[in-house]
Order: sequence, then C-alpha cells, then structure tokens
Amino acid sequence: MKQTILAISLLISLNIWSQTKPKVDFTTANASIKFDIAEHMVVGDVTYQFTVNEATDSIKIDAKNMMIQGVKLNGQTPKYHYDKKQIAFTQGFKEGENTVTISYKTNPKQALYYVGSGTDLQIWTQGQGKYTSHWLPSFDDYNEKVIFNTKISFETGYDVISNGTLDGKTVSGKQTTWSYKMSKPMSSYLIMMAIGKFEKKTEKSASGITIENYIRPVDATKYTTTYQHTKKMFDFLETQTGFSYPWQIYRNIPVEDFMYGGMENTTSTIFNSDYVVDNIGVNDRDYVNVNAHEMAHQWFGNLVTAKSNKDHWLQEGFATYYALLAEREVYGVDDFYWKLYEMAELITKDAKENKNTAVYSEKATTTTYYQKGAWMLFYLSSQIGEANFNTVVKNYLNKYAFKNASTQDFLNEVTAVVPNFNVSNYKQNWLENKGFNTKDALFLIENSPLVKSYFEVLSLQEKGFEVKKDQLLKLLKDPNTFTDTKREIVFQLHNVPYDQAKEFYQTVVQSNDLKVRQALVQVVSEIPTDFMEDYKKFLNDNSYITREIVLKNLWLQNETGRAELLDKTATWKGFNDYNLRITWLMFALATENYKNDKKAHLYSELENFAYNKYNSNIRTNAINALWYLNKYDSNTLPHLVNALVHHNSRFQKFGRDAIVRLSEKKEFKDHFKKLIPYLPQDEHDALKKLMEEI
Repeated sequence: MKQTILAISLLISLNIWSQTKPKVDFTTANASIKFDIAEHMVVGDVTYQFTVNEATDSIKIDAKNMMIQGVKLNGQTPKYHYDKKQIAFTQGFKEGENTVTISYKTNPKQALYYVGSGTDLQIWTQGQGKYTSHWLPSFDDYNEKVIFNTKISFETGYDVISNGTLDGKTVSGKQTTWSYKMSKPMSSYLIMMAIGKFEKKTEKSASGITIENYIRPVDATKYTTTYQHTKKMFDFLETQTGFSYPWQIYRNIPVEDFMYGGMENTTSTIFNSDYVVDNIGVNDRDYVNVNAHEMAHQWFGNLVTAKSNKDHWLQEGFATYYALLAEREVYGVDDFYWKLYEMAELITKDAKENKNTAVYSEKATTTTYYQKGAWMLFYLSSQIGEANFNTVVKNYLNKYAFKNASTQDFLNEVTAVVPNFNVSNYKQNWLENKGFNTKDALFLIENSPLVKSYFEVLSLQEKGFEVKKDQLLKLLKDPNTFTDTKREIVFQLHNVPYDQAKEFYQTVVQSNDLKVRQALVQVVSEIPTDFMEDYKKFLNDNSYITREIVLKNLWLQNETGRAELLDKTATWKGFNDYNLRITWLMFALATENYKNDKKAHLYSELENFAYNKYNSNIRTNAINALWYLNKYDSNTLPHLVNALVHHNSRFQKFGRDAIVRLSEKKEFKDHFKKLIPYLPQDEHDALKKLMEEI
C-alpha cells in the first residue's frame, strides 16, 4: 500500500512538472545589430540557447518579412522552412541543450522607426503586441520569456540605449558598438532600442538602483520640469509593492513622434517628447502620470506578465492604479479621489458607447483595461482593506515573478489572504460586468472633501443664475475652495451676460490660479468691450494653452489692436509642437499691412513646418494654419500624401481624410492622380490604393 501511494505521488509530481515545464524553453538570446541607414536596413544575427524538456517534432521562431542569410543549429546548417512569418525547424528534437543562430537583413515596416535626419536622427522601437519580430527574430507569444543581451553598432557620436546594464563600448573606425546585458528573463515585446543624441543625468533610488534620465541637448533646460518627482515615485513603488525593483537599472528616454504616451520596455521606458516641458508648459501637461504608469509596469507587466489577452487588465489596470497611488504620494489624497472621480465619469461614458467593456475580456476598450481596471483594484482594496490588498499584491508578485499569471491566479491570492471575501461575486459583478457600478463606485469617493464640494456645485447647474449667484461667488472667492470646484463655478457662467457676471470675471482676473483663469478664457467666446483690457492680461499667464486661446480671440475680436498684439507675441514658441509660433505666423500672414516686406519669408517658415523633418503634431498644426489662409493651398498636397505612409496612425488618418475630402473636387482628384508616377514607391502605392477606393 505504501508503495502504491508513493507511486501515485510520484506520478502526480511528474504530471505537475510536465504541465509547468514547456516542451521547449528558450533561455538566453545574444543579438548583434547593425544598420544600413541609406536603405533603412537592419543587419543582424541572434543566437538562442534553448532546452528541449520533452521530445518534439519542431520548433518555431517568429520573424516577419526578413531576408534570412544563414542559419546554424548546434553548429550545423539545418533544413528549415520560412514562410515570411516564422522560421520552422522540423527535423525533430530530443531532450537536451541546443543553440540556434539566425543571420538576417530586414527593412521593418513597423516596430522600428527612423525619425528626423542628420544630427537630429532618432531610431527607436515599439514592440508591444507582437511587433518585435519585425526587426529581431523572436517570440510573439509573451508567455515565452528569455534573457536578452544585445550588441548594437552605430555611428560614433550617437547614444545607443537598450535593455539592461551597459556592459561596455568598443570603437572601430567611425562605429561604436554598445553592449547591453540582462540578468533576468522577459517577453520579446519588451525588447527596445533607442538611438539619438542625448544628455543624461542620473539619480540613485533609496535602494541603490541607478535611474538614468535622458534629454536632447536642445531641451536641456527642461530637465527638472520634465523629470520632477521621478525618484520619489520610484522609491514609493518599491515600498508599496513590497517587491524590490526587479531589474538592474531604470531609464527614461524621450523620442520624437512616439505614437503613445510611453512604453514600459524592461529597464528602459521610451516616452513621447511632447512631455518634455519647460516651466510654463509644465502647468498645462507634465510627464508625472505617464512616468509613474510606465514605471509601475516594471512590476506589473514586465515582472509578472498576463497569460492571455483576457488578462491584459492585470498589466494596464495595475499600472494605472499604482500610478494613481504614486501621485497620491506626491499630490495628496484629494487629488487621488478627484482622479478616481474623473475616471469613473470616463468609464461610465465608455460603457454607454461600447458594447463590450468588461475588464476580463479579449475585446475590452482601452478605457476598460486602463481606467476601469484601476477602479477594479481600488474597489477591491476598499472591500478587503488596504493592508490586506498590499499583502495580496506582494504575494502575487513574489509567486509569479518572471512568469506569467492569469486573473484567476491573482484572485487565488486574494482568497489566500482574505478567505471570507466573496471572490466569485467580485469577479462576476465587477470584472465580468460590461457595465459599471457607478452608484457603488461613487459611494466610495463622495465623502472626499474635493469631490463633495464639486458635487455640491454640480447640483446647481440647472438652477437660475440669480438663485445661485451669491453662493457661487462666495465659493469662488474662498481661498479654501478647491481648484476643480472653482473651475466648475466658472463653467456655469457660460451664457450668463457679462453685466450679471462681472464680479465673477473680476474675481478670476485677480486670482493666481492658472487653471481657474484658463477656465474663464475657455468660457468667454466673445470678449465684452468693458472686459477687453482685463482680458489682455491673460496673455501673460504661464500657460501655453491659455496664451493660444487668448491670442486667437484677441486677433479675431480686436481688429484695431492686431499689430500691437502680434508685436507683443512675436517671439513666442509654445510647446515642442510650436503651437504658439505656428498660430502667430498664421495671424501675421492674415493681417493686412503687417510686415508686408517679410510676408514671403513668414510663409516659407510656416510651410517649412509641414515637412517631414518635423514631428506629426507640428506638421498637422502647420497644414491647418496654411488651410486657414487658403483652404486650397496646393503646397499642402504633397505633405498630405506623405502622411499616408507615416508611422503615426493619427497623422495617417489626417492625411487620408484630407485627400478624400479634397478629391470631392475633380481638379484635386486629377491632381493627386497625376502625382502618383512621380512619388517614392511607398507613397506611390499608398496614394494609388486610396485613389482606387474613392
């Protein structure tokens, strides 16, 4: 009997081992990358070490549209099949250790991008999803985790950044090879490269981790305002998660024309240079939330990766929630509850507009995975207590570190810590619910002083102005009233005649609160004559958004003062997208008898912003300004065609929609058709296809 029990126990153990150990386990990759810049070619080789745990017929490696130049398997040239999607080795494999080396060339159509030119050239990657295999033979399955080491050769004088710690640089002629090493495994979508000219500053976390923050030399004065609170949030996340930072180093690298806010590549976050801001721009937007979100992903997504698309909220919901917690550490609890309220509003709207907004779903919206996912965690924390929640998360991270986890795996950790909590009910009513329990959610935050005061003012929206005037004015003048409550008061002045709201206007003019002042310039569509001189004071606000609104309104409504206005604002640039400079050029060109001798030069400057040496935001702003001056300006047409092949989908859509709209006129459609034979191949193919569709 004892032997039988032992045998059964052994069989169970072997069965568990076979379920947890994959048939084939890729463990380490050593990649070497070079570039043919003229042809936009990546020239590389990668060697994988892998273990066969159970005899198998074949192994496959993902590689999209590559020119395979050589393959070695355990030192021999093997037979393999390549269908432009995967390299398949089908000779059969016995248990044991193996190596495979793949040499290749490729001109990737996605996942690796060239932005700018000359000394402004940047090359960067974006692999999230299943995209890294477009420039490096790798694995689209994020359950396959590998230790990736990279050597990247590029022109000396540029900075080259990849995952892990820098293991050395070697110079050969005009090329420098940068070597990076990782010590722990990660999914392929988290591999990154960023190449450009940067300055770098470093900080040390409380635990001794080096934090490297990069910035372009031209933006050096913006370093402090861009990277505010970085170390504080890093230290907080280490403490809050209960799990020491799992990697060797952490970096932030801003790149031009990134298609998202940021991407949490292991050890090295790439983010949109729109968040590189000076001491004025930081009052309108900052990198703090994106910074905290991508940083949190180093634990939630990179350390523990979701098993399937249905579990994606374990990454985005967690990163969104822990970014909120990090901001709570920086800005306080009122800010935390206010942002939860704003998220609840967004989720409720999304639930009404979309059919499937369940968090636990393969078809959830972005709002669902991110904001609703964060709310799921806040609700759970409120029900089981923050101390228990922290214990759950700590256990979850420790148990699944450098592995993949499912939603059920996480819920099992909840049950282990709080056995009396009804996990099934939580899963059904919150995670699988396509709607949003708005009433229950708001109950959790309505006693926040900020949210409570806002709700009180919001409840007055439908009341007549005379009925609520005194109450609103008292709150507006009270220095203890929250900014967001004051903004709502100002928004309720919409359509209220100036003579009735004059005291409100004067109160705002005397206020130093930039957000409240901005609310007023957003409300005032037509500047009252008696308010004109006070309105001009908003031109001095430390807000590029406020300045742009005021510049536009004053130019449109104060014709006699246009020259003086333009003289005063002639040196404005604005954000990195030149929003103020482009607006100024547009109005300078549209103003009669203003700098007539320089009009040709001003037009050239404006049109220059539409060329592809600038990022897509600048180009869009410039094209819109040119259309304001002449909606049929033929100089914009080639730029619209170029937009069709741009990597940024928003700019692609902008170009496509404009071409479709213009082609409603026969002369424009004919013009576009005549352009086709003279275009570069990619633009030729894109425009030809579009012309066939319309």
